[in-house]
Amino acid sequence: MNYEEQITHVNETNPFMIHNQIRAVGLTGDRASVEAKITKNSLNAMQRIHGGLMFVMAEVAAGLVTRNDGRRYVTLDSSFRFISGCGQAGRLTAEASITKRGRTLCFTRARVWESESKKLLAEGEFTFYCLDGDRGIS
Repeated sequence: MNYEEQITHVNETNPFMIHNQIRAVGLTGDRASVEAKITKNSLNAMQRIHGGLMFVMAEVAAGLVTRNDGRRYVTLDSSFRFISGCGQAGRLTAEASITKRGRTLCFTRARVWESESKKLLAEGEFTFYCLDGDRGIS
């Protein structure tokens, strides 16, 4: 599948992303981005955007760029930091990039920000384990 086909596929077939209003919007060989429309279901008890949504967006973007080699991966580890809270925003963006890809592990870095103001909200690193071993790597 080419990158556009991968974006369409994940946007149409991932129930978790659909439920959380997250859509893949960009994919290249080493970078992926997703956006989320903020709804009342995106808010925590303090009526601020829930940190869990930011984490999920970062992990989804990281997983998307990791899987673009056609292999299957699962998240092995993550480290995530919240930099700033966000009370009002219509949309958030997350972007992830590959920092190192090995035969069985892939390391990524992700950032989440308010789409309009570009205010950085959170960032983190994710490590993915390849379920397919060396298959597909040249």
